[in-house]
Amino acid sequence: MTAFKKAAAAGMAAAILLCSCAESNDSYAHNSRTNISFSWWGKDVRHNYTTEAISIFEEHNDDIAVYPRYAEWAGFKDRMDTKLSSGDEADLMQINFGWLYEYTGKGYGFYDLVGLSEYINLDSFDKNVLEYGTIDGKLLGIPISMNAQTVYLNKTVFDKYSLSIPKTWQDYFDAAEVMSKDGIYLLRFSKSSVWHFCIAYAEQKTGKRFLDEDGNIGFDEQDMKVMLDFYEQMLKTGMTKHPDDRDRKDFEDCKAAGTVMWISDAEYYVAPCRKKGNEVIVADYPADEGVSVYGWYAKPTSLYCISSDTEHPKETARLMEFMLSSEEMSKLRGLENGVPASRAALEVLEANDMIDGIQYEADNMRKKHTPDIKLLSPYTETAAFIEKFDELILKTDSGETDSADAAHELYQLVIDTLSE
Repeated sequence: MTAFKKAAAAGMAAAILLCSCAESNDSYAHNSRTNISFSWWGKDVRHNYTTEAISIFEEHNDDIAVYPRYAEWAGFKDRMDTKLSSGDEADLMQINFGWLYEYTGKGYGFYDLVGLSEYINLDSFDKNVLEYGTIDGKLLGIPISMNAQTVYLNKTVFDKYSLSIPKTWQDYFDAAEVMSKDGIYLLRFSKSSVWHFCIAYAEQKTGKRFLDEDGNIGFDEQDMKVMLDFYEQMLKTGMTKHPDDRDRKDFEDCKAAGTVMWISDAEYYVAPCRKKGNEVIVADYPADEGVSVYGWYAKPTSLYCISSDTEHPKETARLMEFMLSSEEMSKLRGLENGVPASRAALEVLEANDMIDGIQYEADNMRKKHTPDIKLLSPYTETAAFIEKFDELILKTDSGETDSADAAHELYQLVIDTLSE
């Protein structure tokens, strides 16, 4: 029985007692124990294996009782906002990368984890990984796993056309020219992934960074125009379709020869394509030779943080260590939340033959390009930027506006938003 099936089966009893938006449960209260709380989001499989892991942790640590607080993704951020503003946040929290900066900027505190290194084995994490949870010299969060926008290509389709796997931007256009004659487009994108793809292209072409780690803008209007013109070129050459026109199954059905997405989403889209007999590979990040700015970025899938207001930092740190690196949690979680950033957790998966698959391949590609891949500024993923970029490309594609005016509008939005 796989770790996931074990988690699902063993977690059924917990699922009966704990609803999907559980805040607390009397069965977890023990007057003789130190009570701490733990909040996270996810689907049932994550809830099940996490509640099972909590039970195991409590068995090993009979001086601690853990109150679980969990919910689906939808609405979780709003609940986090409310909890933090009212001082009712959990002791241990799963935090999205962008939230760490947002909440810190609003004055909500997180514990400096360096002070808890007696209980959390920080040596199990690469220094560059810990930098993703460091703000103003303080380690406020530890990544559970790492994420990067990555290209996945159907090598079976490329072989059919006797095409080599592309490496440079021109290689992609050359391949698209061949495939588009048969109605096959080269890449499928979400609105978010095409935004990151165009940023990478423009950064390489201009030698500038769109935003640095602190949210300082390096682009001007002309650089924004480079992004818009590149997207328009992809549409006109048949390299891609607008995200609104794509079908989720295009890649699976070989109507698209490739897809671009976060590492954490890869299994969902790639597995169906592989099941139909296609060889899907992780392609190298598109790049021209000798570029001064690589243009590709990584971020944590999510992080664990400890509230600075916790009354029990040591006990909460012990729970964090268990969730990040213990053998029991590592087996239960597998790769459901990405390839673990903890070396200890990774060694557990390797020892139990649980460390293959497309996510593992994609994470190795990310590691291969360390340190070329930089820390993604959380402001890069501002929803308003992505929606405006999508809106403007539709207008330029229809002739309603031109790329120069569109670039001006996009630039002003970015400047105004960052200044706020």
